[in-house]
Amino acid sequence: MKKSLLWVIVLILSISIIASFSFTGCKKAEVVEEEAPAAEEPAAEEPAKEAEVTTLEVWSFVQPFLDHYEKMAGFWNEENPDRQIELKPTLLEWGPMHDKLAIVLQSGEGVPDIVDIEIGKWPNFMTGEVPFVDLTPYAKDYIDDIVESRLEIYSKNGKVYGAPTHVGATVMYYNVDLIEPAGIDYTTLITWDDFENALRTYKEATGKYMTYAETYGAYQFTYLLTQQGKDLIDEEGMPNLDTPEALKAVSLIQKWVKEDIVGFIPTGNADTAEGKAAVAAGDIAALGYPFWYMSRLVDEMPNLSGKIAIAPLPVFEVGQPRSVGLGGTGTVAYANGEHADLAAEFIVYAKLSPEGNRYMWTDLGYDPVNKSIWGERDLTHDEGNKFIQYFINNPFDVLMEIEDEIMCVKTMQNSGIINDYLSANTFNRIYVNLEDPATVLAETQRDLMNEAKPAE
Repeated sequence: MKKSLLWVIVLILSISIIASFSFTGCKKAEVVEEEAPAAEEPAAEEPAKEAEVTTLEVWSFVQPFLDHYEKMAGFWNEENPDRQIELKPTLLEWGPMHDKLAIVLQSGEGVPDIVDIEIGKWPNFMTGEVPFVDLTPYAKDYIDDIVESRLEIYSKNGKVYGAPTHVGATVMYYNVDLIEPAGIDYTTLITWDDFENALRTYKEATGKYMTYAETYGAYQFTYLLTQQGKDLIDEEGMPNLDTPEALKAVSLIQKWVKEDIVGFIPTGNADTAEGKAAVAAGDIAALGYPFWYMSRLVDEMPNLSGKIAIAPLPVFEVGQPRSVGLGGTGTVAYANGEHADLAAEFIVYAKLSPEGNRYMWTDLGYDPVNKSIWGERDLTHDEGNKFIQYFINNPFDVLMEIEDEIMCVKTMQNSGIINDYLSANTFNRIYVNLEDPATVLAETQRDLMNEAKPAE
């Protein structure tokens, strides 16, 4: 019995051992399939890299200009997500800004990327090697649509260095509420003889002066001169004031003073605070000034809304040009600046493109230099526009009428000293002191030639 039990135990153990080896062998012989490597998780997208923002320093002496650049920078960034810009604007007074610019250009330190240069100061920065970017290649898409005479002002040796702000077409502003009760219809004032008769009529009817003799500034003298085909300077930029045309211009104003049909206003200029106050008060019923004076009227003289009509300038003889581009600001990019290329592109976009010019009109009331938008009636005849609402007639209708008659005044190396001399001496001697015009002009020419510099 014990043997049988022992045998049974041995048998069971043998079977267990065999089974154990059999299972182990199967395990070894089993085809082990390699697990395919786990599919890689798609790489997490890196957050979009923000476009680098370039800061451009901008100087100006007019706050609305800086406002315009800020607005255009916003549109630029929308259209150029990979070339973002941020403007660093600085507003400075007119005189100190130009003086500071001259100093930093000499040292090469602290020069802004972009700066506005007023037309009277422009020649000071055109002597010798010009420190600004030639904008001609940047403006190639727009240049055929830009009023050529305005580009010429900011050019040298065929290269455009400044982007103009406006055409500055000179027109006559008439206060219809003042002249119509005196029996004057402004639409009939075609020649200066017509205008002179209206001066007499107005003085007789009201006891007041319809216009004034300008003694500070040379706008009045300039448009009388350019209508005769002459300029303040010759082709070389030298003074050109002792001429029959200049004598005819100043003699006409002096005649009106002697006949007591024109008067004077504080400062002798309609664009000073005192001069604008005189216009607002109704002391002036007819004013020959550039298109940009509309912004002065609209923004500073709301009491005249609905009273002012715009017309072409009278002329000496029918057929002469009835306007001239006066005033202006050229915007430049510093050629040695770190971001000169980008600054030049932005200037052209802000000031020469149709987009930029539309806002020059709607926001600032300036006659746009890009003529491609002059025919956009939804823009030029928008009854919601504050400038169109202000005037009796549509400003753009007048601009289109004189489109081919807007003369250009050259601005060269002696323009500044000529304007300063005329304001300080010539006009006061002729209009206020009533000295002989021919003698005064001869002495003016002599003195200016002693001070003038030849073109470089």
